Amino acid sequence: DASRPFAVFPENKFDYIFSVSGVMEFDNTLQFFESCQNHLRDGGHFFVTNDNVVAMRGRISYFCLGKVRQYHLFVTLNQGGWKVIPIHNMLRILQESGFRIREVRYVSLLPKDCLMLPLALIVYPIQFLYMNLSRSRIPWKEQRTIYPFRSLLCRHYIIVCQKEIREIV
Repeated sequence: DASRPFAVFPENKFDYIFSVSGVMEFDNTLQFFESCQNHLRDGGHFFVTNDNVVAMRGRISYFCLGKVRQYHLFVTLNQGGWKVIPIHNMLRILQESGFRIREVRYVSLLPKDCLMLPLALIVYPIQFLYMNLSRSRIPWKEQRTIYPFRSLLCRHYIIVCQKEIREIV
C-alpha cells in the first residue's frame, strides 16, 4: 500500500523517482509523497504525472454526467476508487511534503482533443479574468503556470519537483 509510509531500499537514496498516474489511487497522498521524499538524495528530482481533470473534456463530463471522464459514477466495494486531486491541491501537497516545484507541464494533446478548442476559447477568458480578480497569495506568474490555456485541452500534466538541499552546519 503505497499510501502508507514505506521503505523500498532503506539504505539507498535515489537521484530520481517517478510516479506515473497513480497518486489519485492512494488514500493518503501526503504520506506517499513524504515516503518518496525520504528515498531521494538531497537535490534529487521527483516526477509526478496525473490526469488533468480541468481539461474541457473532464469539465463537460462532470457538468453533464456528474462524473470525471473515464471513471465510473458509482463505485462498489472492492472496485478501484479514485480521488479527484486538482493540480492546485497536488502542488500544495507536494510542497507540504518538502518538495520545491520546478516545472509544471501539460502533455498528451490528441487531435480529437482539439475539438474542444472552440469551448476552450470561450472558457479561458473567463478563467483568466477570474485569476486576475481573485485575491490569491500565489504570484500571478505561478497562477499562469498552473492554469495556462493548454490546461483546457491536454489530458495529463507532469510536475517536476526537487528535494531541498540540506546544508550541514
